[in-house]
Amino acid sequence: MYYVGRGSKESNMDDQWPDEGEPDDELPGETGSVEELLRSGDVLELEPDGTDLRLTERFEQAWHERIEQMRGGDRATRWLAASRGIDPDEMTVSDDEAFVLTHDGEQIGRWHSRAAFLATLVAEPVLNEWLSMDRLAELPDRQRSELPARLSMFLERCPICDTALTFTEDIAEDGTLSVSLDCHDCGATVASGFVEES
Repeated sequence: MYYVGRGSKESNMDDQWPDEGEPDDELPGETGSVEELLRSGDVLELEPDGTDLRLTERFEQAWHERIEQMRGGDRATRWLAASRGIDPDEMTVSDDEAFVLTHDGEQIGRWHSRAAFLATLVAEPVLNEWLSMDRLAELPDRQRSELPARLSMFLERCPICDTALTFTEDIAEDGTLSVSLDCHDCGATVASGFVEES
């Protein structure tokens, strides 16, 4: 399964990264996985029935506190610009069909919505505070860079309006099942993925 989160059919976080023939979810020199790393770092935990994963209360609270700090005005985009060494006044924001940031004609990033951008942006520094930098550095570059966005699937409240999020499923003509995490109050899509039956 590509998508794993609340309401999913399995709880294996490592299945979020498609198998490319290499066991790159293994941590070099360690017996473990991405899921085990996040659970040992008090980021994720099993639901009481043991069938699914969820954010721990402490991590979710820390994540939302950071979101609230960045929520107003253009604080989030200015923070991103500062981290990239870019003049924030030279960045262009487009949020028609997606939330897109560009600078000097080049796209910096593209997210489903401002809510998705905000959640992903602040997840990284919170993760850096929560987890050992040495263990994070052992993750393959792809998994490490995608981890903040993947974790957004576990959010329960909208980063913009704080409304409860819900999953929406859609079946394409080829039978592929896609899943999105949506806010029906402000209309934002926070995260999405697809499900492959094993």
